[in-house]
Amino acid sequence: MMRKGVLKMGRISKRGASFTPVGGNSKENSTGIGNAAGKGQKRYKAGIYARLSVDVEEKKESIDVQIGIAEKFVEEFNRNNKEKIDIAGHYCDVGKTGSNFNRDSFNRLMQDIRLGDINCVIVKDLSRFGRNYLEAGNYIEKIFPFLGVRFIAVSDGYDTGEEGNDTRQMASEIKNLVNDMYAKDFSVKAKTGLRQRREAGSYVGGMPPYGYLAVWEGRVRRLVPDENTAGIVEYIYKAFVEKESCTEVANDLNRRKINPPAVYAKTKEVYCLPDMDYKGWDRGAVERIVQSGTYVGQLVQGKSTITARDEKNRIRKPEEEWIVKENAHKALVSRELYRKAQEIRRKQQEETACHKHPTKGIPIGENVFDHVLYCGVCGKKMTRYSHAKTYADGSRARHDGYSCLNGGSTKVGTCPQPNHISKQELSSILISVFRNEFGVYLNKPECFMEVGKENIRMVVLRTEKEIKAVRSRKQRMEEEEAEVYMEYRSKKLSQQEYVRFKMEQEDNRRELEKQEKELEDKQKELEKTKEKYLRAVSSLLKLKKGEELTTELVDALVEKIYLYPGKRIEVQFRYVNEMLEGVVG
Repeated sequence: MMRKGVLKMGRISKRGASFTPVGGNSKENSTGIGNAAGKGQKRYKAGIYARLSVDVEEKKESIDVQIGIAEKFVEEFNRNNKEKIDIAGHYCDVGKTGSNFNRDSFNRLMQDIRLGDINCVIVKDLSRFGRNYLEAGNYIEKIFPFLGVRFIAVSDGYDTGEEGNDTRQMASEIKNLVNDMYAKDFSVKAKTGLRQRREAGSYVGGMPPYGYLAVWEGRVRRLVPDENTAGIVEYIYKAFVEKESCTEVANDLNRRKINPPAVYAKTKEVYCLPDMDYKGWDRGAVERIVQSGTYVGQLVQGKSTITARDEKNRIRKPEEEWIVKENAHKALVSRELYRKAQEIRRKQQEETACHKHPTKGIPIGENVFDHVLYCGVCGKKMTRYSHAKTYADGSRARHDGYSCLNGGSTKVGTCPQPNHISKQELSSILISVFRNEFGVYLNKPECFMEVGKENIRMVVLRTEKEIKAVRSRKQRMEEEEAEVYMEYRSKKLSQQEYVRFKMEQEDNRRELEKQEKELEDKQKELEKTKEKYLRAVSSLLKLKKGEELTTELVDALVEKIYLYPGKRIEVQFRYVNEMLEGVVG
C-alpha cells in the first residue's frame, strides 16, 4: 500500500483531467477526479466490483446483494467522513472463477482505471475480488498503489486509503492465502466429483447433442431422444452413406431449410419459419454428427481439461484417459448404419492422405473414368487404385486400375465375386467399342451439325413443357404449405405434426427440385448447341486418328460404363448418339 514518504506522482489522463494519487497533497484545481471538492476534502470516483463464482458447492451471494453492501458502505462513509466517494459505475462478472483475473468486467474496470475514470475500487470482500493469492496480492499491494487507486473490501474492513500497518497487511495476505487454498482444494474436489458422474454415465456437458434432450433421473443427467430432431439425425446418416459427402448432405439440409443445431437449440424450431433469417448447415456440422458415437448410445466425456489459471486454456487429454460409457442412452441410428458411415470416412481420409503424398517422380495421373465407371453387379461406383512399380533395371512406372469395394466381400451378398480391371485393359476395350459404335458417323461428320440442331430444337420444346409442369406442381405445394403453417402458428397443429408434414413435403419438394434441376441443366446443355457438337466432332476425329482416351472424350460420348466380373463392360452412350442416328442412310 502507499506509505508516507513515498514519491507522489502526478498523471494526466487521456481526457485532459489532472490526477492526484491517494495520499498526495495536490495544489491543482478541482477538475481532477482525485482532487478536493473543497479545501481539505478529497473525492474519489469509485467502481464497485462484484463477482458471482462458478463454484457450485459454494453458498453464492447474488450480484445485487454485493452491490447493495458496497453502496450502503459508500453512503455511510460519505456521512461520517470528510473524504467523499462518488460511485462511477458497477462492474459485474457472472459465472467467473476467482482463480484467475481473466474476466471481461474486471478487464473493463482496469481499462477505466488506466484512463483515469476510476481511482477507487470497492468489493464486498476479498474473496469476491479473487482467490488467487499471488495475483490478488499483486493488485492490492503493487498495481493499485502505483496507479493511485484506493482499494476497499467492506466485509473484511480493509481500506488502503487509511493509514495501514503491518498487522493489517499480514491479515490481508493470510485472507488471500486462505482463499487461494480454498480455490485449489475445491478444484480437486470438483474434478473428482465430475469424473465420478461421468463414470456413472451422467451427461455433464452443456447443450445436449443435436437429436437429444438432457433430463435428470434422480442425480444422474441422461440423454433422451428429442422427438422433433431424432429422425433428422437418422436421415443425415442415411444421406451420408448414400452421397458419401458431408458437403452434399449439408446442401440437402439447407435446401430443406432445416435449422442447424445452434439455431434449433435457441429457437426450438426444427425448420426455418418464413419470417426468420436462415442460417444453414456447413460441412463441419454434418461431419461432427456423422463421426459421433453418441448416436449409437455411446457417451464419451473428459476429452479435455482446463487450467486453474485460465479457464479458456483447454488441454486435450490422451485417448486412454477419456471416459467412455457404452449403452448410456438410447441410440438414434443402428450399429450397422453407423459402421457404414465410419467406413466411408476412413476411406475418404485414406484417399486424402494419398493425394497429399504422391509417389515422388511418378505422381497419380488423371482419373479418366471417375464420373462414369460403376460396378455392373451392385451398382456401386468403382474405386481407383494406383501403385508404383520398380523394375529390375531401376525404371519405375505407375499402374492404375479400378475395383468394386463390395466385390468378393462375404458381408455383401449383392456382389459376391471380385470385380476389377486395369486402366490399360479398360481403355483398350473402350477404344474398340467406340470405333464400332461411331464408325458410320466418322465417315459423315459434315451432316453432324444439321441433324443435331433439328433434334435439339425438338428436345428444347419438350423440355420447356416439362419444366412448366414441374413448376406448377411446386406452386401448388407452396400454397398447401402456407395453409398448414398458419394452422401451426394458430396452435391447431402440434410441432410434431408440423415436422412430420414438413418432412413429407420436403421429400416431395426435393424430388420436384431434382427434376426441375435436371431439366434446367438439360436445357442449358442444349442451348450450347454449336460448342457441344464441335467438341463431339473433335472427339470423334481424335478417336479416328487413334489417340488415347481423355476425360474430355469420355465425358462427351459416355453416360455410364458398367463393369462386370470377367472384365465384361456395358456402355451407355450420351444422347448425342441418338441425334447422330439421322446421319445414317
